[in-house]
Amino acid sequence: MMKRRGALLAGSVLSLASGTALASGFGVSYQSVSAMGTAYAGSGVLSEDATNQWYNPATLAGLSSAQFSVATHQVWIDTTFKADGASGPGPGDFEDVEPFVGSVFLAVPFNDRVTFGLGINAPFGTKIEYEDGWGNAVAPGVTSGDFYAQESDVKTLNVNPAVGIQVTDNLRLGAGVSYQKIDADIENAATRLEGDDDAFGWNLGLTYSPNENNHFGVAYRSEISYDIDGDITFKPAATGLPVALEFAGKTSLDLPATLQLSYAGDLNDRTQLLLGVERMYWHSLDRLVIDHAGPAPLPNPAVENFNWDDTTRYSIGLRHTLPSDTVLRLGLAKEESTQDSDNRSAISPDSDRVWATIGAGFQPTDNLSIDVAYAHIWVDDADIRRQDGTKPPLAGTYELDANVIGAQLNYQF
Repeated sequence: MMKRRGALLAGSVLSLASGTALASGFGVSYQSVSAMGTAYAGSGVLSEDATNQWYNPATLAGLSSAQFSVATHQVWIDTTFKADGASGPGPGDFEDVEPFVGSVFLAVPFNDRVTFGLGINAPFGTKIEYEDGWGNAVAPGVTSGDFYAQESDVKTLNVNPAVGIQVTDNLRLGAGVSYQKIDADIENAATRLEGDDDAFGWNLGLTYSPNENNHFGVAYRSEISYDIDGDITFKPAATGLPVALEFAGKTSLDLPATLQLSYAGDLNDRTQLLLGVERMYWHSLDRLVIDHAGPAPLPNPAVENFNWDDTTRYSIGLRHTLPSDTVLRLGLAKEESTQDSDNRSAISPDSDRVWATIGAGFQPTDNLSIDVAYAHIWVDDADIRRQDGTKPPLAGTYELDANVIGAQLNYQF
């Protein structure tokens, strides 16, 4: 029983590092509607509005007036699981989850060279719930999928003050500090983990324009290291007892650092070619070590190795301004997966994906602008081949895609 219980505990805590299949790992890409219109290409060098500070704080220095931006995204996710061989009584679909993602950004120039910024957003998180009885049939009324994942609710809140400085006519620098809080509630057929923590990080960036037609941006966001305290509940399936047992537990979780490269090239007075590369260093989630207050024979600590890969998103976009000042946007992006069939998480069926986006920006008054955008995300079929500890094997294929619409309000004052 010791080996089985240890695997179940580690699997439950591993679920903290979980998410949808719509961004690498469990990252949340939806921070700016104007940036989504070009598939985030050029987002770290443009100073379109206050939301660009998330991708590079140096872009704050390109804003000439105080500005308040509110970005909202509605996401529709379609996910199914097809088991290899005999499947469980459940179809394997996720319960319908249609997350609404919002963010708020403020930019206030101190003078013609220094601009203060503040962002409040959710850079990581997930809400996933499987239908009961999914996965491979193990015995009458018993399926393998429930032992790997039933429900995941992970939220982060990030508060990020920053400063952008116009150093020379061609060079801008920026820096910021992140205060971030995580709250997680993870459950499978054997265990449930609830915990929270807060931590700090930082971000730096610069933009450089060697001439009036070419603009480059580089930005780096540090990893965030959490020491999560909470409760671990062992269900009868884990303990062999008729009642559940709850113990205090803790673990460390490192959210990845990010490097962002951006380019904007002026093709003419009204059209820009935009390029972007974003690298997320998910190798920081190499392993989890879980300490808990449970008695023997529960192993203490429990260790889970999962070896997620670093990922890169490549994006290209076009931005065109009509004579009416309406802005049209197009974008295409290719994003890598953190996982393959051997280390794919049932709670995070992450796979390679392609984004196709379209957007527009309107300015109904001198101090008010509105951005809208649409994205369709094609996700490669994701095979999974897992047998963790003494859990029953889970084998099958996820089929996923998603649609996102966004609306953003920018007000200058």
